[in-house]
Amino acid sequence: MQPEALKSWKWSSNQIGSAERQHAWSDTLNRISMPGALAQGQREFHGNVCSVVSPLGIEFSLLEASPQTISGRVEESAGAVWLALLISGTYELNDGGRCIPLQCGDIIYGPGGRDSTLEVTDEFRLLYVNIPSGLLHPRLLNPGTMQPGALPTQAGGNRVFAAMLGSIADNLSDLTATQMRPIEMSLSEFIIAALAEESSFRSFGNVARSIHFHRICQAIEAVLGDPELSVRSIAESQHASSRYVQKLFEEAQLSFGQYVRQRRLAQCRKDLASAAYQNLSILDICFRWGFNDAAHFSRSFRAEFGVTPREYRQSQLGKRLQ
Repeated sequence: MQPEALKSWKWSSNQIGSAERQHAWSDTLNRISMPGALAQGQREFHGNVCSVVSPLGIEFSLLEASPQTISGRVEESAGAVWLALLISGTYELNDGGRCIPLQCGDIIYGPGGRDSTLEVTDEFRLLYVNIPSGLLHPRLLNPGTMQPGALPTQAGGNRVFAAMLGSIADNLSDLTATQMRPIEMSLSEFIIAALAEESSFRSFGNVARSIHFHRICQAIEAVLGDPELSVRSIAESQHASSRYVQKLFEEAQLSFGQYVRQRRLAQCRKDLASAAYQNLSILDICFRWGFNDAAHFSRSFRAEFGVTPREYRQSQLGKRLQ
């Protein structure tokens, strides 16, 4: 059996004429949820991107390019969290009020949808990771209050984290979906441990319980479309008791059922607004994400978002879909 391939794509400035390269580069950065860039110096601009999306939707992008200033924000990435391993080059991070000097091996991070500036003054190579909002639960880490920052390579834990990211960068094109799944889990646990001191990080009393909660949320995400999803099935997959799982959700001021319903509704809403799924009926999308009663789905969607699924789809796609 062939290993399951990951969604991936590559871009190179060698495919573009010199005059169009910089504009095309900014468009490419937007595609990976990075703001546009302005080249520095007089030399001819060049850049390459290799991007891979994990099964849970984490996007890993390896960038190699000329000196530039990457500045601004991408509105569509609000709620997400990004981080970058600085592999080679000379960098400085500025969030509008602070200038953070950096060195190779450092990991920088920040919330999506917020203005920040990364000055790169020579040829560089970095791994950029964009983590969608659904994978870092807002009860655990609130991107809305998060500040851009850096994890210095001198700290032992950060050095291990950077080594893992560096290995991903070196092997990005060869990873399969099966190999990526434990990487997703490790990545989220490193983030939780590394950002435990962040003001936006909401601890569950200790980092271990925070890691357990996030691990459970990821396990739910992986089987969200299964109508048989239950506290018991998730608890068994995590070698925990159903009561322990319920207790963690109580600490997050949610019930297990509320969380599953909210995540399913969020995924249905995303599909209803996507042209890629316009040929699927509303019923197909409802069943795709684990709902087994169309009337219940419609009522829940309206209660959550204030419109019916049909009204929302029409408003987003701008036409009537049967």
